[in-house]
This record gives sequence, structure tokens and C-alpha cells, in this order.
Amino acid sequence: MHKYLIFLLLLLGVLNTVKAQGTKVIGRIIDAETKQAIPYVNIGVFQKNIGTVSDENGKFELKFSGNSIATDSIVFSHLGYQILKFAPTQLANSLGDILLYPASTLLQEVSIKPKKTVKKFLGRNGKGLGLMHYNFYTFYEKEVDDRLGKEAGVLLPVKKDCFLNELQMHISSNEFSSLKFRLNLYQVVDGVPTELIMPKDVIFEIKEGYVGLFKLDLRSYNLYLTKDMGLVAATIQWVESKKAKPTSKYFSLNASLSANSSFVYRAKSMANWESSKQDISLGFLSECD
Repeated sequence: MHKYLIFLLLLLGVLNTVKAQGTKVIGRIIDAETKQAIPYVNIGVFQKNIGTVSDENGKFELKFSGNSIATDSIVFSHLGYQILKFAPTQLANSLGDILLYPASTLLQEVSIKPKKTVKKFLGRNGKGLGLMHYNFYTFYEKEVDDRLGKEAGVLLPVKKDCFLNELQMHISSNEFSSLKFRLNLYQVVDGVPTELIMPKDVIFEIKEGYVGLFKLDLRSYNLYLTKDMGLVAATIQWVESKKAKPTSKYFSLNASLSANSSFVYRAKSMANWESSKQDISLGFLSECD
């Protein structure tokens, strides 16, 4: 049995069965070596819309429904750490600290740029007529804070080797005093995002209900895409929010219809990916060879 699974079982002492009417699991995630809290860890039931994200102090609250069964896998995942999995029956209502172990191998950062580059924009540049919008949370979704981990983005054809210098997106509505997102880049297989290809975590904040063209300087992150990747998914993932008022709910990006299924999204961090024929105003100012 794996060493940190043994540790967790000793910590729990007993195993509680996930009840059909639902239950809630509370805990904190820390680095096994430094004992420091790990912020914004993805937590979810594999291939189901059940999950959350830990807060900036590593604390989390995971709610189960009656759909959780013994064959489900609850996954704890964060860039730079080994993935941790449990069955629902191995989780009690209060977990205490969960240890994540650093991964033995990490993606290497690239710091040398091509000798000759040209500026290029990857993704959708501009907001079009501003008539269509993509809402992260719709009228029918009752509680935003229970939907942490929602992710949406675009498929980017990569035809040149490129450094991503700046993220740009057109925000059409924003009812939050603070929003934090994680930028994710994935390899794509058969139109579906698969392996994460980030050298480090990129967390950014949108403050004071900002609306309009949002720009994020990415040069210090050394995000490098190569033409052999072919197709890359670039997404933003909702990891934290503070409402401007109790009824605050909506955050949206400008969007438009597309001939191709270039838009990808999922409701939770471990849920299945879905796609649709639309584009959202999200892209990158880049330097390409």
C-alpha cells in the first residue's frame, strides 16, 4: 500500500461510507516535505461534475451527491505534485491535513527565444460586434461558490514555435470585487484536452468588477509552444471569487459563432470535456519564428 495512503488511513482511523443523501468533506492540503499549505489544488470525482478547488490556504470543502458510488475516484491534483486518488468510502467528514508529494519530474522552462521572431496573435483577437457572450455561470445555476473549478477556453492551432507574451480577453460583464483564475495549457488528442503542459502555475486576479480588454503579462512565465504540438487548448479556470454584493453571479466574455468546435469547457476540474461551435474572446500576443 502506498505510503501516503497508509498515512491518511491512520489519520482517519475509521472509514465512513458516503451516504446516498449526500455528505460534505472538509480538509486542508499541505506539501508533504515543507508542511506548507498548497493553494488552488484541483479536487474532484473523475469524469463527473463533482469537485472543487482548495483556497489560498489549502483548505477545501467537497460536497458529494447520491451519485457517488464505490467505483468513483476522488482525485487531488496540482502542478508539480503527484496525483492522489481515493474512493469515496475512504473519506470521512473531517480529514485534517492531506499530504501531496512533489513530483519527481517537472516540465522544464524554456528561456532562449528564437533569433528571429514575428509578432502573432493566437486565438480570437477583439470582441466582434459584442452581441454574444459566454457566461461562466448561467441563470439556472444557483450557487457560484459551489462551482469552483469550472474551466473554459479555446483550441489553438500552433503552426510555428511561439512564446506567449501576453494573455488578452474581452470581459463583457463582471459582478465580482475579486476573481482569481488559473491559466492552463493542454495537449489535445482527438479534439480533447489531455496532458497539462505548463512549467509553473499561473494564477491571476481580476479586481473591482473590471470590464473591457483585460491583459496579463506572461513574459516571466516562459510559456513556449512548439509547432509539433499541432493543437493546444488554452483555458482559464475559476479558482476563487468574492462577490461585489450578495446577489452577484455573472462573469462573461465576448463570444461569437464559429464554423468549428473550437470552444472547450467543463463544469468541474475532473469532469469530462465538452465542446461547441463558438469562439470566446481569449488569445495571446506572441512571438513566433
